[in-house]
Amino acid sequence: MLRTNHLSVAAFLALALPFGSAQAQVRVQILHASDLEGGVEAIDRAPLFAAIVEGLEADAAQKGVTSLLLSAGDNYIPGPFFNAAGDPAMRPVFQAVLENPTAREGVGRVDISIMNLLGFDASAVGNHEFDAGPSIYRTIVGTDIVGGTEPRWLGADFPYLSSNLDFSGEPSLAGLFTNDILPSTAFLSPISNLPTAAAAKKFARATIVEKDGERFGIVGATTPIVESISSTGGVLVKGPGAGTNDMVALASIVQPVIDELILDGVDKIVLVSHLQQLSLEQTLVPLLFGVDVVIAGGSDTLLADGTNVLQPGNVAQGSYPVVATNAGGEPTLIVSTDGEYSYVGRLVVDFDAAGVVVPASVDAVESGAYAANEAGVLALFPDLVVPFQTGTQAAKVRTLTEAVKGIVIAKDSVILGRSDVFLEGRREKVRTEETNLGNLTADANLAVGKLVDPRVRVSIKNGGGIRAEIGAIDGITGELLPTQANPQSGKLEGEVSQLDIENSLRFNNALSLVTLTRAQLKEVLEHAVAAWTPTSTPGQFGQVGGVSFSFDPSLPAGQRVRTAGFIEEGSGFPLFVFEGQVVGGPAVRCITLDFLASGGDNYPFDDFIAADPVFANRVDLVSAGLLPGASTFANPGTEQDALAEFLLAEHATVPYAEPETNPTLDQRVQNLSLRADTVLRVVRQALFLP
Repeated sequence: MLRTNHLSVAAFLALALPFGSAQAQVRVQILHASDLEGGVEAIDRAPLFAAIVEGLEADAAQKGVTSLLLSAGDNYIPGPFFNAAGDPAMRPVFQAVLENPTAREGVGRVDISIMNLLGFDASAVGNHEFDAGPSIYRTIVGTDIVGGTEPRWLGADFPYLSSNLDFSGEPSLAGLFTNDILPSTAFLSPISNLPTAAAAKKFARATIVEKDGERFGIVGATTPIVESISSTGGVLVKGPGAGTNDMVALASIVQPVIDELILDGVDKIVLVSHLQQLSLEQTLVPLLFGVDVVIAGGSDTLLADGTNVLQPGNVAQGSYPVVATNAGGEPTLIVSTDGEYSYVGRLVVDFDAAGVVVPASVDAVESGAYAANEAGVLALFPDLVVPFQTGTQAAKVRTLTEAVKGIVIAKDSVILGRSDVFLEGRREKVRTEETNLGNLTADANLAVGKLVDPRVRVSIKNGGGIRAEIGAIDGITGELLPTQANPQSGKLEGEVSQLDIENSLRFNNALSLVTLTRAQLKEVLEHAVAAWTPTSTPGQFGQVGGVSFSFDPSLPAGQRVRTAGFIEEGSGFPLFVFEGQVVGGPAVRCITLDFLASGGDNYPFDDFIAADPVFANRVDLVSAGLLPGASTFANPGTEQDALAEFLLAEHATVPYAEPETNPTLDQRVQNLSLRADTVLRVVRQALFLP
């Protein structure tokens, strides 16, 4: 039986006539990843990840199983790994590995080179691809062929897919987009044919991957809130759901693209989606006809089964795969893995004669999450030598990452402070609760803010801006440890380096001062916790300094903050919210990230500034005349520099010792679903009040 779903009679006839004969059941392997986001961990993990991909593809080939390799987006992120690719020392490495004597270095190019070497078939457009701005995105995925004869860079050899983004208003990317649904090979930029390479598109709504006589439709979807959480320039979200997680609106954009593929005779449909919360993919699937598999991205949700051996300290957040039902009443399999090259996802499944997945065909021993570590490689190879023999893709990936290692080791030798404790910066923590690293960096921002304006009393930043912990996790016990010694750089246990700071605060946001009324400050805190749920990890979740507040997540968003008070001297009237109501008092000078001050993560700062710019008195610290301090690797007025200077001033010899606590003991951000409200006590103790 042919797949018809919700298509009209005319559409069904257009589909049925050319493809009237049923095909046999086919077994397919889909290898997948999301949020590769090369950080420091990628130096060691990426070659192991590559070896596992090669091993699993060889296994599939031996069994006669068709294999695809797909990404759900966020393939890179600004940070040490990203930046190292732009170091001049990388030029000869790129030239050798890419077999291109005119290749040039450039930020983000190691990440894309790894994907090209492994042969990714397609990727969703994530939000972090835009973090450095669309013009940098262009230099990473597009080509740079000087004079038509000198290929300095050939870009991505796979299509970036998004059915709900409009690229037409962004000059740097518009020319790389095609509205046509082309074979995935049409996006290649071969060095052997430079005119074809230069003309190749890099963005589309969907693509068709043709392998072993089978055709697979790959459709992309990007989080509809991308404009508020990244720097998209003129790239806009399509449709009425722009700026919201309205899955009904998103389905209305995605469905016509799926229909086009079905009308073209493609009956196996995979959605690569970057929606940031697995629950959103689960909401979207029942609204779509014809989708068979969803590769979910952006949430770092680790799905696994009982046969999977996970990375140390990891716990599965759900079963692999999630079996859902689409709008046509057919099964849809949803898969997701944790990011940063930590796992290769493997789904091996049968498609029946109508192109519908058969969930019962998924063998837990065969499918699941394959940890990118030495044990994972040894499960596929006889030793750790064979997969890295000269000529293998894994060996080429290792050559790239070893070059990156040399660059970042130099940064790990620059010591800026000490910590006796693990500094908690993991996604599932900084986006859901107060953490000691959140406190430390918020306090560092507060300190530099006071240098410019002594009236500053409150610091607030988003948890999504903290990208990694500073410390280590014991591989056997799971114990959280301070940083470990690195003999290669001379770093000692407990020392915090330039590399640690750059890796954790990868965006290095500039800082801004803004004056708020107390009512406006409450609105900001309300937004900081508005998206909290027991199962979500919203990037807007607040990490704060100079303030303590409680929130009740059982109340509607915008009405959750119950008590709030200052824990910095000089504020006057220290309690400014009591029983959910604003307590009057003088205005409050705050420091925040310029990203948030400009409306990033939908914070309301920009609305307050626009309403009364004189009162708000926004001052951007990078242009406030701050002189360089003891640390000079980052510009004054940025969060990396603020943390470096704070550590040098406060913890150069006396280690930072505030341990990470269970949320039931958090003081600055008190979740009333987990603990009692003690904000008043905290404020009194901090200000030495009776």
